[in-house]
Amino acid sequence: MPGQRLPAERDLALEYGVAYLTIRRAMRELRERGLVITVPAKGNFIQPNATEGAGEDAEA
Repeated sequence: MPGQRLPAERDLALEYGVAYLTIRRAMRELRERGLVITVPAKGNFIQPNATEGAGEDAEA
């Protein structure tokens, strides 16, 4: 849901069985695409308007 806090990067790495740095790169990509915002000392959050642009790349 937009505005929802995402789990910690280390938790995501454990959950999906990937390296921590892989999750960090994925978060950076999501930030660059405007889908996630990072608030220092708070965490990563789904961008409130992220669903508006979802799927644009899939159609191109």
